[in-house]
Amino acid sequence: MVKLQRGEHYFSKVQTCKRKEYKLVSNVLGVNLVLKTASGIFSPRELDTGSLMLIKHMQLKKGGRVLDLGCGYGFIGLMAAKMCPSCKVIMVDINERAVWVTKKNIEKNEIPNASARQSHMFSSLKGELFDIILFNPPMSAGLDVCYEMITKSKEHLLPGGSLQMVARNRKGGSRLAEKMQEVFGNVDVLGKDSGFWVYISHNEQKDFNIRQI
Repeated sequence: MVKLQRGEHYFSKVQTCKRKEYKLVSNVLGVNLVLKTASGIFSPRELDTGSLMLIKHMQLKKGGRVLDLGCGYGFIGLMAAKMCPSCKVIMVDINERAVWVTKKNIEKNEIPNASARQSHMFSSLKGELFDIILFNPPMSAGLDVCYEMITKSKEHLLPGGSLQMVARNRKGGSRLAEKMQEVFGNVDVLGKDSGFWVYISHNEQKDFNIRQI
């Protein structure tokens, strides 16, 4: 197993550990992906259970603008783009290595409606609004970081848009759900399994017919 350098975290801009590359083959909900991953990125050796849960329960809007916030190697965003070809999917991560890998995965899987960019939370998304923000929070970066990402998500959602998040309910997820309730005034559960819960909050529930694609 490749270990991060002391003081290094996947939720950081530059990774100094030696880059070791891996390959994952995914077939989820009938969608095939071949994924490049690398050391210094979240869960590089296997598909994360939380991400799989979010993918299985996420709700997508035809023609919508979708943001994968903290995309890692892009698994969630790539699946959203494949499942909803009319959507425009943007994937961002603070981790430059993660963004590099995600761009390679977009090219390798020939997904024209997806793009990736380096961004510390919403730093490269000023003025951009989305119908859906998908979020597997970096829990090991601390609750305060996750709280800030939830709060700032509201500023980047269109009226009626939704933040959809997955987390272990008993390992900080319930506290993040409480933050979603505080920020949005509402929170619901889309699904739960193996300790992971998928939560959704809407930004002003007006004239928004969300549907599963």
